[in-house]
Amino acid sequence: MKTSSGLLLALTPLALSATGLARAEEGSVEYVYGNYRESDLAATRSASGKASERYQVDTHLFRLNQPLGGSDGVSLDLTHETMSGASPWYVMPDLKGRPVQVMSGASISDVRNAIEAGWRHDWGRRGTAHVSTGYSQEEDYRSLQLNLEGELKAWDGMQSVTAGLGYSDDSLEPTDGGSARYPNRIREADKQGASLYAGVIQVLTPRDQFRVTLSTLWQQGFLSDPYKLAYITGTSSTVADSRPDSRVSVTLATQFRHSFDTPGLALHADYRYFRDDWQIEAHTVTLGLYRQDTLWDWSASLRWYSQSQADFYAPFYAAPRRDGLASSDYRLSPYGALGANLDLGRRIGLWRLGGGIGAYRASEDYALGSVAMPNPGLVSWLNGHVQISRDY
Repeated sequence: MKTSSGLLLALTPLALSATGLARAEEGSVEYVYGNYRESDLAATRSASGKASERYQVDTHLFRLNQPLGGSDGVSLDLTHETMSGASPWYVMPDLKGRPVQVMSGASISDVRNAIEAGWRHDWGRRGTAHVSTGYSQEEDYRSLQLNLEGELKAWDGMQSVTAGLGYSDDSLEPTDGGSARYPNRIREADKQGASLYAGVIQVLTPRDQFRVTLSTLWQQGFLSDPYKLAYITGTSSTVADSRPDSRVSVTLATQFRHSFDTPGLALHADYRYFRDDWQIEAHTVTLGLYRQDTLWDWSASLRWYSQSQADFYAPFYAAPRRDGLASSDYRLSPYGALGANLDLGRRIGLWRLGGGIGAYRASEDYALGSVAMPNPGLVSWLNGHVQISRDY
């Protein structure tokens, strides 16, 4: 019934404000507090006929970038998150056959702690190399990750090639797995993932830059959600959420950057295409303005997203599928979403104070094409963060 830590990390404001590893010769220390809060599930979409609270997350991030002298530097990220609230459980039809959401009921709480360490080497005009490893732990979930990245620049600085690969090894022991209350919930499982990407950055003019990146992600193991169910109308019963034990996805991402006459003002225009072997196809368009000078910096962006559904997804099923697969998870349903973010920062000597807000709303109305039966669990959320950092 809990939202996966990967999704929580993607949605928290820290993911939007994180700056990554600084240049090897620069040192900095940073603290960020973020709050993520999902909107209540509307009574009209709830099986109980009553509005229901959803998830909220409080996040504390401490980051250190430490130069080692010469061209090397190391980084350390420490994250502490507290999570609470209710999450979607399964979808069932109401008396008119319309899908309504059954929530997890009692409020769920959890704590997530994570550590990530990285090393970077800078070859100046030739390029960079970056290695990082991280470990994350919740009450029922543990994840270990390793990433390697590099950039090679052309002698004239007009082109550069980037590449990277990553590996993750996750294990989970669901709460109450195999208990009398939840006899069909697994006791433990694991999954692995491997990613690979390559990209090209091309300087078009003194003010324009274009980047294209092709990446792939391979996952294998237990990819279902142990806390979710799917409803079978023919038997008025539920079955465990069950997804294929492998998933391969490909993503093509393009980025355009344009600098205006106004010093420090730039336009960012991004497009991302995603496709996987679960038959999900997704499009993302992001437009943003960024401004930075000696004292102030700010950014404002808008994002549109649309995806098709997984081939085994349905809000509910008339009968069990022959292949045994079933999921009514809204993240596998067809939908679209709109998002907006605004950040502002002020430098005072070596210090920087900043903050930002973000909003997101998922709806069938924003999807490409029509959605015959929208998932009632689609989420809307607000987030905010405050940040303080110091260079040295």
